[in-house]
Amino acid sequence: MRPRSLPIVMLVIAFSACRAPVRLAPLVLPAGVADSVITTAVASGVRLHTVVNLAAPWRAYVLQAATRCVRLEAVKGKPTAVGRTATSAILAALPNAATSEAHAIAAVNADFFLPNGVPTNAHIENGRLLSGPDRRPVAFSAQDAGGRAQRWRFDTLRAEGALVGPKARVELRAWNRPSARINGVVDAAWGAPLDSLIRRRTVKLVPVVPPTHSPGPSLGGRYVVHALSAADSTARADTLFAHIDAAEHREGARVSTGDTVEVSLRVAIGADNGTGLNAAIDQAVGGRPMLLADSRVLGDVDTEGNAGFRGLNPRTLMGLDQRASTVWLVVVDGRRPGHSVGMTLRQSAELLRALGATKGLNLDGGGSSALAWRYPAASDVRVANRPSDPMERPVANALAVYSTCRER
Repeated sequence: MRPRSLPIVMLVIAFSACRAPVRLAPLVLPAGVADSVITTAVASGVRLHTVVNLAAPWRAYVLQAATRCVRLEAVKGKPTAVGRTATSAILAALPNAATSEAHAIAAVNADFFLPNGVPTNAHIENGRLLSGPDRRPVAFSAQDAGGRAQRWRFDTLRAEGALVGPKARVELRAWNRPSARINGVVDAAWGAPLDSLIRRRTVKLVPVVPPTHSPGPSLGGRYVVHALSAADSTARADTLFAHIDAAEHREGARVSTGDTVEVSLRVAIGADNGTGLNAAIDQAVGGRPMLLADSRVLGDVDTEGNAGFRGLNPRTLMGLDQRASTVWLVVVDGRRPGHSVGMTLRQSAELLRALGATKGLNLDGGGSSALAWRYPAASDVRVANRPSDPMERPVANALAVYSTCRER
């Protein structure tokens, strides 16, 4: 039996200047989920819901958008993978309604990050890779071979390619994700010095001609191998740093100073070879774990991380419906007794499902959780929620929401 709808108190705040060509259906939650919902029309096909449960208590801020009327972009806030910026500051730096027809109206914090601000998973921004993929899930959009935009989806990404020289072929499995045990390359977008263990196994590749960059992201070109000098702290311009596992040398796959080598590298979708190789990835941010798939709460919600991570915390979530025609970006306040205690991973998955999502991903939470937005017909940026830190925390990256439908 389908549960009855909860009789919630709903207030819709409308603006005469915002007559949306796409009308979202009213938010109807299953019985027992919430006591009240306040809804604000933000832009054509975009609403901001404040959802309150008094018994828990918890308070969630839900940006619901028809994907035909928005464009989502990964935004770092810095020119390289290094560095941190508050979510509201990231949004404030993006075009507003006074400066651009397609303007940024909201943003949420995205991936987990290292102390230096490097995202722990892939960050791909308008086709440019700043940090490379690991084995965990990402949210991404892609274009097919004809350049037609595809809907957002969740999956894993991988880097793959090769360095081919006169004496060896070295398979590459990392791009801007240096590891002492994985062969890969680092380019200027990485921005972080390599640690001493990796530097001992790294050479500098200087291009013979400017390298080619194809949609994907991908790169390819011919390079001359040079030894690293003390001045080579980070890759610059079109140079690459290639880090090669010591085991490759033991097997005779040597790369020597003065060699001319060919490098090819790309990012592909999915764990299996041959999956999604023709897709041109446009935007990507990481998270963990996956919460929902085919409307089913996944077992990772009970096994990911430690008990503290799985327990009550502020949360940032992303959900999609089956056709990816609607996206939900959710921030749940936490660590504020009497206001909002937060949610467990399992509760977060259940909330996404109650909103209508069939697929969902957990983004970074805790003090990082923030939903920034621009009030309709205004350019000033506000933070909808109450972050748990005394001040809004600078984060690695954000997912920005651009309004693309004309109002009429």
